[in-house]
Amino acid sequence: MIKSLLFIITTISFIVSSEAKRLEVLFLGDNGSHKPSERFPQIMQGLGPRGVNFTYTSDPNCLHDGTLEQFDALMIFANIGKITEEQEKGILDYVYNGGAFLPIHCASYCFLNSMKYVKLVGAQFKSHGAGIFTTDIKKPDHPIMKGFKGFETWDETYVHRLGTNDRNILQTREGEPWTWTREPGKGRVFYTAYGHDQRTWGNPGFHDLVHRGLLWAIGEEKSKEFLSSEIPNLVRRDGDLVPNYERRPEPIKVHIPLNVKDSLKHTQVANGIDVSLYASEELGLYSVIEIDWDEKGRAWVIETRDYPNELKPAEQGQDRIRILEDTNGDGKADKAILFADKLSIPTGMCFARDGLIVQMAPHFLFLKDTDGDDKADVREILFSGWSTGDTHAGPSNLKYGFDNWIWGVMGYAGFNGKVGEKQHRFGQGVYRFKPDGSELEYLGRTSNNTWGLGFSENNDVFISTANNQSSVYMPIPKTQYDRFEGLDQSGSLPGIDSNKKFFPITPNFRQVDVFGGFTAAAGHHLYTARSFPKDWWNKTALVNAPTGNLVYRAQIKPEGSHFVAENGWNLVASADEWFSPIYSEVGPDGAIWMSDWYSFLIQHNPTPNKGRGGFDAKRGRGNAFESPLRDYTRTRIYRFTAKGIKPSQTFDLSQKNPDDLLSALQSDNMLWRMHAQRLIVESNDTKTFTPKLKAIIKNSKPDEIGIAGGAIHALWALHGLGSIDHETVELGLSHKSPGARRAAAAVAPKTNKSTELLLTMVNDPNHQVRKDALLAISEMPPSEEAGKTLHSIRKDDFILSDKWLPTAFQMASSRHGAGYLKAALATSVPANATGTPKAVEIPKENLIENPGFEAIDGTLPKLWKLRTYSGKANHKIVSPGRGGKGYAIMIDSESGADSSVYIDVKVKKRTTYQLNAWIKTEGLKPLRGGRGAQLNLHALPDQPRTAAIKGDKDWTKVSVTFKTDDRGTVGINCLYGGWGFATGKAYWDDIELIQIDAGQGPDISEDTESIVAANLYRHASTVQISSVLNHIVTKPTKLGNRIKSMIRAPKVTVKETKEDEISLSKTHQVLKLKAVEGLKFDINNLEAKAGEPIAIIVSNPDLLQHNFVIGNPGTLDKIGSSADSIITNPKAIEMNYVPEINEIIGSSKLLDPGAVEIIKLGPLKKGKYPYVCTFPGHWRIMQGYLTIK
Repeated sequence: MIKSLLFIITTISFIVSSEAKRLEVLFLGDNGSHKPSERFPQIMQGLGPRGVNFTYTSDPNCLHDGTLEQFDALMIFANIGKITEEQEKGILDYVYNGGAFLPIHCASYCFLNSMKYVKLVGAQFKSHGAGIFTTDIKKPDHPIMKGFKGFETWDETYVHRLGTNDRNILQTREGEPWTWTREPGKGRVFYTAYGHDQRTWGNPGFHDLVHRGLLWAIGEEKSKEFLSSEIPNLVRRDGDLVPNYERRPEPIKVHIPLNVKDSLKHTQVANGIDVSLYASEELGLYSVIEIDWDEKGRAWVIETRDYPNELKPAEQGQDRIRILEDTNGDGKADKAILFADKLSIPTGMCFARDGLIVQMAPHFLFLKDTDGDDKADVREILFSGWSTGDTHAGPSNLKYGFDNWIWGVMGYAGFNGKVGEKQHRFGQGVYRFKPDGSELEYLGRTSNNTWGLGFSENNDVFISTANNQSSVYMPIPKTQYDRFEGLDQSGSLPGIDSNKKFFPITPNFRQVDVFGGFTAAAGHHLYTARSFPKDWWNKTALVNAPTGNLVYRAQIKPEGSHFVAENGWNLVASADEWFSPIYSEVGPDGAIWMSDWYSFLIQHNPTPNKGRGGFDAKRGRGNAFESPLRDYTRTRIYRFTAKGIKPSQTFDLSQKNPDDLLSALQSDNMLWRMHAQRLIVESNDTKTFTPKLKAIIKNSKPDEIGIAGGAIHALWALHGLGSIDHETVELGLSHKSPGARRAAAAVAPKTNKSTELLLTMVNDPNHQVRKDALLAISEMPPSEEAGKTLHSIRKDDFILSDKWLPTAFQMASSRHGAGYLKAALATSVPANATGTPKAVEIPKENLIENPGFEAIDGTLPKLWKLRTYSGKANHKIVSPGRGGKGYAIMIDSESGADSSVYIDVKVKKRTTYQLNAWIKTEGLKPLRGGRGAQLNLHALPDQPRTAAIKGDKDWTKVSVTFKTDDRGTVGINCLYGGWGFATGKAYWDDIELIQIDAGQGPDISEDTESIVAANLYRHASTVQISSVLNHIVTKPTKLGNRIKSMIRAPKVTVKETKEDEISLSKTHQVLKLKAVEGLKFDINNLEAKAGEPIAIIVSNPDLLQHNFVIGNPGTLDKIGSSADSIITNPKAIEMNYVPEINEIIGSSKLLDPGAVEIIKLGPLKKGKYPYVCTFPGHWRIMQGYLTIK
């Protein structure tokens, strides 16, 4: 849900100078059926290139909290039912005192309790039909209408009531007033009835009308100032080969690059935020791939000309690292010092050991200046093994971690090398290594190519991947899972991005797939200072989207021990198509620094061909296609600062003065805290620092958002110095800041005393503290007392209702398994017990609130929400409902849709329920595999569903019985279409959900006992194991018999033989298929015999990810439309982009480059079975048929 000014009016705009005036419009929407948050990007793209900036909010409190004064105009597109007296006064004061007001379409049916608002708009909506039409212009000489040609669109045909006499009617539709103006007080109102859905909001004629209305509404003076601001036109040239992956009627032509001043005139930055240029090509900069800051606060930059295709041998590269300085204090770099050159495609750097660690595949280098001249005179290889097969899929984003290791991420190119005495091989994901290069750990796999890493101030780890998963969270590292049998990371790390779209302000953005979403996301740094508004602090993650010419704000929100990344719109977006942000991070002053790669062509691969891109190109050595449009002559570094907020205090820590380091350790900017921590650890001066660090922990207090940065970094500094003791841990565990308590748990010595201290935290009110305490307990020496304590909280709903606490609990319990199992056995039923347990009384009340849709919020039933998977549908409250009374919900579609109205209901885990409802249909016709009208439970396995109703049927009762899993919530859908489309009308009423058995409730005891038993030999001593087995033998119980069967002695390693083609051919017809460059399968017509099993060996030698999906004959379009819809599903990657439809008979996982999978099919009947890749944007090209003869 988009809530109150997600960026607290820190939205898309700023003024570069008096010559670049941009208009600021506040857009008030809601969460109703008109989907304002989906229309908002359309108006951004329509008017953004014309110099109009929009801010989105769904909070009507913006009308009276001082927000309106920051804007030139207010636009409302919403059906908010009621307005408070304060809000009413706010909007009236704003308009009557000279503000511009643009109510659009359904805004005429907003704030129904206010006749003053109705009068302000000029009328109120009464009724509507729908159709394709044009309107009649009644005042062609009015400034808005002069030169306006009108346009044709499909829209609702509004009829109004309560019209005021002072309206100046500009347009009518069949005599009905359609577009008008009013001039109340000193303000101006522009209203149009246009705007029901995307068909109108995406129409250039509508953009023109709104633009004209806006310029009139702001008044002549502002309009004249705006029109004279001289936003330069983009001058396009002919002759360039621009890939047309989007299949536009004509490829976009390259526009001539702009200088910094003119580029910024096309650029929108968060309102309340200023932007300034720090450095550009004027200083000789080219293609800055990363920025970092040393302990003096100086900016270091990696500049590359070799990226992506000119990888050169050692000491022959064209790339370099330079130090930028502002020597005269004007905020702009005027000096550049060459630190190291002759590099080739360095992709990241990190300060450590008085030098710089640099990622430069195939090596990680250590560079150091030993004589103080700011030039590297030491160049060593730390370790090697990073693949150079694809330069945009290599290592990146080196960061010094809280744990005093160096962290980074890796793309699909992968790593295969020896570090220390250990051989490692892994693909895309996150890793860490010791600063001296002696040890490396792989911590988690990501779902696709990866180029983003960021830490929160509480040491939460976030990642961004390039394609359709812009925010990823690492709750528990792979190294923890590897210690326990029966527990694993289950594929890739979880995506947390609730929003899959990005929001360009120009329609001319270019992508290769995941159209309209993230296809080249880079970076995930959080805002970790205090020089921006409060809602940025430790919440805003900066995701660069160069293919959309923008930097996106992911708003990180905790959900128990998990997180969700909500839509925060943009920090910056540009209509300059060369504008390509690739790196954004908080600098030493608390500003956000951003590198604009500034190149018209930013896409790496795939290589265009005539069928995919429009022309045949050549692939370069770095696996990027070769093109003269890759520009290496320009780059810009910008600083974004918040108006009216002081910058961070800066330091010079190069002298390593203890007082300076301790002061910086308590900075409000995490950059300085991390530098100070590192330098304290590297000093190895335990005598000086240990007592002072303990004092910081004792005396520090949480700030406004609960962060005690000084205490957190002091704990990790002590850990790095080897000076952590139990007294300090106890001090940290009692701290008021959850982050400090988490740090104390993480650094606790591996002792029995630490276990005692940590067990006091298993009831902490903070989910993350509990998680980290349990994970720390899982690393302590095995203790029977700890196991007993853990057993006592096994049914704690605080743990069991959380996403990650059950796993952490099972790890801790497995580590202390002997005590846990003995406690379980002591309370278990004897093996010879008889009798019937006491029956549990089951309540029979309906668990659904507002089941008959009687409570209405705007145009929707209260608590119910809309979801349209594909097509276009209308959703309405109608009266009467079943039995000729009350209300019902209706969904209808003329063109066909797959849609629903749904509600989320809390349920008990592993419990049986019955869902009942009444459905009526009128002319309901299923299309393209659709089923009709029914109810289903989308999130549960097998998606339980009722019978489907179609045709013309009076009220019919439908029911389904189902059992919940470990989820505490189910989504109940009133489903229209369902796995396909439908047309006609469907009605639902009297939805009922009742519990019909006692269920197992919130309990994972059985699973935990199995996991603990399986890990007993791994973690318990011989004596402890013997005591558990002795207990089972001497005191027989049913549980004991089960546990005994699960206790597994250490496995004897046996060499496994993989299923190969020879063995497969004995039982199956074996077919081979490859994904190849250009979004193709190497064979588009496979053949096999009817009546015999089939095995298809699918391999992916391509550079992109692909899957393989095969369906029944005649289902290609159904599979394809489902593939198009899946892109917005938050779990799409977990589903491997395979739609959940019955038409699919076989599928693979999402195959990384180089991966192979065997898909087995049973005997098939004769026919042509379509197969496709359903990765977003691929299926229309990447398809074929399996012909069964």
